[in-house]
Amino acid sequence: MKKEQRAKWRDRLLGRIPQKLRDMDERKKGVLRGLGVFLFGFLLGRTELPGRFAPLGGAFAAAWGAGGCGAAAAAGVMLGAVAGFGLAEGLRIAATAMLVYAALFLLKEWKFTGRPFFAPLTAAFMTGLIGAVYLRYGEHSPSAIALWLAEALLAGGIASLYRLGLRREQGRGRALGGALLGLSLVMALENVTVAGVISLGRCLAACAVLTAAWLGGAQGGALAGLLLGLGLDAAGSTPGVCTLALGCAGALGGFAGGRIRLLTALGCVLGNAAAAFWGAGAELRTGLLYEFFIASVLFILPPERLFENIRRRSAVGESGGLLHYLQGRMGLAAAAFSTLHALLAETPVSGRNDEDVLSAFDAAAEETCRSCRKREECWGVDYQATRSALQAAWQSMESGGAASPEDFPLWFRDRCLNIRGYAAAVGRERKELLRRRQMKQRLRADRDLLERQYADFAAALRDLAALSRGSAREEPGTAKRLRAFLRDYAPGTLTSAFRDGNGRLHVELEGVGKTALLAKPDWLSQLSQAAGVELSCPDTRGERLLLYEKEPLEAEVGVAACCRGGKSPSGDVARSFKTAEGVLYLLVADGMGSGPEAAGDSEEAASLAEKLLRAGIGPETVMRLLNTALLLRSEKRIASLSLDLLSVNLFSGEACVYKYGAAPSYVRSGGRVRLVRGESAAAGTEDRGPDCTRLQLESGSAAVILTDGAARAEHVEDKLLRCGPAELRELAGNILAEAGAQGGWEDDMTVLTLSLLKRGEPGIS
Repeated sequence: MKKEQRAKWRDRLLGRIPQKLRDMDERKKGVLRGLGVFLFGFLLGRTELPGRFAPLGGAFAAAWGAGGCGAAAAAGVMLGAVAGFGLAEGLRIAATAMLVYAALFLLKEWKFTGRPFFAPLTAAFMTGLIGAVYLRYGEHSPSAIALWLAEALLAGGIASLYRLGLRREQGRGRALGGALLGLSLVMALENVTVAGVISLGRCLAACAVLTAAWLGGAQGGALAGLLLGLGLDAAGSTPGVCTLALGCAGALGGFAGGRIRLLTALGCVLGNAAAAFWGAGAELRTGLLYEFFIASVLFILPPERLFENIRRRSAVGESGGLLHYLQGRMGLAAAAFSTLHALLAETPVSGRNDEDVLSAFDAAAEETCRSCRKREECWGVDYQATRSALQAAWQSMESGGAASPEDFPLWFRDRCLNIRGYAAAVGRERKELLRRRQMKQRLRADRDLLERQYADFAAALRDLAALSRGSAREEPGTAKRLRAFLRDYAPGTLTSAFRDGNGRLHVELEGVGKTALLAKPDWLSQLSQAAGVELSCPDTRGERLLLYEKEPLEAEVGVAACCRGGKSPSGDVARSFKTAEGVLYLLVADGMGSGPEAAGDSEEAASLAEKLLRAGIGPETVMRLLNTALLLRSEKRIASLSLDLLSVNLFSGEACVYKYGAAPSYVRSGGRVRLVRGESAAAGTEDRGPDCTRLQLESGSAAVILTDGAARAEHVEDKLLRCGPAELRELAGNILAEAGAQGGWEDDMTVLTLSLLKRGEPGIS
């Protein structure tokens, strides 16, 4: 009885607040709305993204337009920027927000200002204008100009999404914009802490992950944890840590989703704790533990009615083959990012330093000239002459090494009362200055790598987001035909059908009639006839049975490999696999040298690449991610390797070869053989993208991929040109034997061959 009374009191208390807000007059509602917009703008004004980007404030002011809320947003952004970054740095953000609102207010009577594109264009233009002023007095390198343009474009894009999230009409646009507003709020609150440990942004993110895990299961929880974690890592400069912690929490907590809320909270807390102890430092680990505990308490307290409302207003928890497909791919991406985090080495951080060469002389003067009676004469009246003498002395020291009195001009030595003491002090300060310069160069390189890492993360997310756009679509007509067929053929079987971004048909079967369906001898051919396409053998995932449309092109892969001197393990790793979209990948990783260490590097790189590619991330992004991981790992030890990746779309024949320091490959198409070379160095040696060569293959095409050790073989073009489809497997062994005979088997060697034919043509076993 007491439990029922407590639940009734809780529902009544939570129900009064929305009712009082609905009964409030419009004037008070406007004041509260303006106050909320001001506070939100204040938080966004003090939020900065990696690379010193700060587009959120100007975009937020543009999204609200020229009304009272727009003024509140601009005022909040201006105050937040100055309070968060100080007058010098915050003036850039404040000026952008002020100019955005001023432009929208002054031009509000014009007809075209009501168009959806005007406010985002204003945000982009004003961000670029203020950035150009700072660029005028700062660095003029191509990278600085690219960052300036990127910030302007980013401000316009974010403003467009903010506007979609603020409008009243329901739809995908509002859901996407609302999600971005929520992510921005989490990022803005990331640095707002209680007791210096508990972050309000991470607490809010933990509550969202718990809710997503409860409503959407393991896939929904992992997806929410991945996206929120990436945002928190970007705002707090904790690469990979929050992504790992929130992703693990969402995945583990989601296994109990839809059953007992306490088990969901317990699973999230345990997943977060395991990830925090694995990848976070002591201070961040403590904060994550406290934050998830607080979030779990807040998650358990509300009534079930609140979560039912959330379930109805969102797509989380809905069934359907396309949703399962997208959520599964996001889950694979979360697992791949966790593997990537384990490979990243901790990057050293050095302090800020002064690059002015004369600072060494100034510091030495503070030490030796403080009590000298000629101090005002040297450093006051004759300062320009002293400065010229010091510059000449610096050039003499750079050519001669250590500082000595002879490095200074004769007139300066005659005037100085303590020239030996001053020269010794200058030598010590010069040595310290050179050490600081080296540290600054190292810090700059580390920052470049960190920015590249976030750029790669963003590219990976764009690849994953492309799966959920218009290119992937449900197939209601096909699903209807299949249901009509299964209603009589195997009653109780549920089905759904959709096409992925590559146009390939996916069919999912589940239900009590699935067992009876599989017992029938001709069920696959009958189902293919009902679907209108030939379906491949099924893939079982849990309670669901997945079938795919067969590709029009068939591929056969041959491989031949050997170890250096016959001693294992080999430093080469070769893999071939096909994704759910019908894209075939051939990957060869050649570790530096041979033996266990080279084999371990190659195996880790190949395993991570396969996970990322299967998750739906583009091959060029995958290669960049591997290169960044190896560059960061090189802080502890050199871990470079050559990478060779061939992708073939078995529906369209489109192919692409990606190389990092790999040996040339041979591709036969249209009756001729093309030699595909790469100019880039091995992965893990320089910060640049892979070499990329695009090809169009057809039936009868073939390819040979080999490592450096096997590149000694001669006349590979002629052999490939004369070789038929049935002989390509033997060709791999022949090339390996010839290369080994010429090189004395002094290197690990791997050869991959590919034969491509139309399905049903003779030649492929």
